[in-house]
Amino acid sequence: MISKRSTLFLAAGLLCTLALFARTPQEQKLPDTPVARQFDRFLKALESGDHEKYIKEHFTQQFLDAFPLADHLRFFQQVQAMHGGFTVHAIEEASDYDLTVLVKSKKRDAWRRIDFHTEPQLPHRVAGMGIDRASSPEEAQPLKRMPEGEILQWVESELKWMEENDTFSGAVLIAKNGQPLLKKACGMASKEFNVPNRVDTKFNIGSINKSFIQMAIAQLFEKGCIRLEDPIGKYVEGFPEDVAEKVTIQHLLTMQSGMGHYWNRKWFAKWAEIKTVDDLMETIKEVPLDFEPGTRTQYSNSGYVVLGAIVEKVTGQSYYDYVREHIFQPVGMENTDSYELDQIITNLARGYTVNRSTNPYNKNRLQNNLFLHSVKGSPAGGGYSTLDDLNRYVEALKKNTLTGEKYTNLVLGLFQNLDHPEQRPREFGIAGGATVGINGVIEADFESGYTVVVLSNYDPPVAEDLSTKILRMLKNRAPE
Repeated sequence: MISKRSTLFLAAGLLCTLALFARTPQEQKLPDTPVARQFDRFLKALESGDHEKYIKEHFTQQFLDAFPLADHLRFFQQVQAMHGGFTVHAIEEASDYDLTVLVKSKKRDAWRRIDFHTEPQLPHRVAGMGIDRASSPEEAQPLKRMPEGEILQWVESELKWMEENDTFSGAVLIAKNGQPLLKKACGMASKEFNVPNRVDTKFNIGSINKSFIQMAIAQLFEKGCIRLEDPIGKYVEGFPEDVAEKVTIQHLLTMQSGMGHYWNRKWFAKWAEIKTVDDLMETIKEVPLDFEPGTRTQYSNSGYVVLGAIVEKVTGQSYYDYVREHIFQPVGMENTDSYELDQIITNLARGYTVNRSTNPYNKNRLQNNLFLHSVKGSPAGGGYSTLDDLNRYVEALKKNTLTGEKYTNLVLGLFQNLDHPEQRPREFGIAGGATVGINGVIEADFESGYTVVVLSNYDPPVAEDLSTKILRMLKNRAPE
């Protein structure tokens, strides 16, 4: 915690930040119910590392079969590596078989909300669970306000501490009205060759790429080349008839298509060779829908690849050429692209993730992600960018540089604002990442003019956690 650091601050006014994110609430005792007793077993198994035994003995068969055992184990291992364990600080909802709790990480200054469910019959095995980011109790209270200059000094001190303790590797930009106030990098772009990250290092930005395909669709929509209610079968071939006729472009944009993810056995069998949208589409077309289009929302990478295929069909260009010519180049994003990682790309950060080897070399805590993600990004994510390029992108959105105001507003609202496209959202935020050493986030508050970009080559949610703190402090700053 910040309050326990030995870092010395030059500005006396910064001493108040020692308590800004200090965490001192008392641990909450769990109720004596079937679900709470099972949750207590879960916490102990998570912390002890006895994951496989717990999963096999305490998951319902339906929950166990929902994902391969390797996926269940990876989830436990990643949560343990990131948090060590959790302490319970609030019971938010509780019944005999359902529990929602606010917990704090034992390793990091991070809070999570866990939803936990058991079957009603004995032995009350786990029927489902979910872990989401959460605000701390203190973050629900007004912040101690500091002037902008002191906040910037706090960020520098924070990054120094994080680098010394190896809890963050990456780069941070804070800008106001497009002008950088702070740019700072820490950690290693290549641990193998001892190459440090720089403020112009290219980082994998994960699903931040989805904003680019949203902009491409907005441009084509503005030109009348497509309609959002068009079924995807009008543009792409090879889907079953019910999918081709029922799924619309709007469904894809708002993640209500019923499509999920394309990381199946067929993809894994040839992931190192996949470098085109067509290659991905061959896998996606074979995956059945998870639900009737338009009936609910589910995060979907497959749907955003289909959007890329539609752009290719309408424009006659590859997705990569289109976004390079119509988005990156007009904005001056010279270091943004879906680079092919088997080619030589200068100043590009390698990702580092929690070591998954059963016998880590020299017991290394981390391993590089060379064989853990795509060899080339897609419309759904996995491209690379820099602090300055993403700051330029935000400014282009503010100024309607790439398309008209109504259509830019749709991109700023992630197409969740289709009923009121004439209204500009008050802020813009998009994050990307995967637990393979990829994490990035853009957050912009239009009222104050601040933009925060955090890019990391460590596992999520290091970038989101840091950017959330920074922007919240800036929005509540005191006068200079």
